[in-house]
Amino acid sequence: MFCTIIYFVLTIRERFDMYNKRWANLKRRFILSEVATNANSQQTKVKFGFTLAEALITLGIIGVVAAMTIPNLIATHQKKQTVVKLQKAISVMNQAYRLAYDDVGEVTAEEARTLGAQNYFDKFWAPYIKVQSICSVEGCGYGAYPQWKMTNGSPYGLAVHTSDARVAFTSMDGFFYIVVTYTGGSDDSTVTVNSVYVDINGTAKPNTMGKDIFMLERKIDGEKGGVVVPAYSSFTNAQVDRNCSKSGTGECCAEKIKRAGWRIDKSYPWK
Repeated sequence: MFCTIIYFVLTIRERFDMYNKRWANLKRRFILSEVATNANSQQTKVKFGFTLAEALITLGIIGVVAAMTIPNLIATHQKKQTVVKLQKAISVMNQAYRLAYDDVGEVTAEEARTLGAQNYFDKFWAPYIKVQSICSVEGCGYGAYPQWKMTNGSPYGLAVHTSDARVAFTSMDGFFYIVVTYTGGSDDSTVTVNSVYVDINGTAKPNTMGKDIFMLERKIDGEKGGVVVPAYSSFTNAQVDRNCSKSGTGECCAEKIKRAGWRIDKSYPWK
């Protein structure tokens, strides 16, 4: 009986030591796990921080990316605005020309020339368009003559002022127009034309064909009556592309924009 009691006590002691060791092991593992968690937490906090050098490098990268993308964004916006303003100018002139056609009938280029530019304008344009002022003095706020440039950089040989051959005026929306009845020097070299020029930002620069200056033409289009369309609409694509280029005059640039679906594409001489 005594031996049984001793055995029972020893067994309980052995099991107690065993459970005690297990508890110690679990406690040690818990402590190690907690230490590791704290260490990871500290590492994480350090990881999300930036040194001064890292911040400067990041700002430098952002600056480079901005320098590469912002000019393209600005150019894209300017192109879209150019097309919108060109379409508006054509729409305004179209409306005026059609109203004149409905009221007073067809006026040929020869008749317009015979009337004289000012009389022609007063009768067939002025009543149907909101004119802010007519430019009667050479210069029209552009500065020295010649005021305009071609897409190839050469001066564009058109005197920007009102004469017996043309009427230059600004509209209420800030656009500048010239309605031309003939061009040339002496009577023997003059050519009767139906040209209309528009500077979509007034006298502000760059004053260059295809950028802010576009050439249009007046014509009679069957049942539609009088219309104003981009100049040289009868040209082939090759002729339009050759003219609206860095080596051309830029007189066909409005037609090039129209043929591209009213947008300025990659082949356009924008830069």
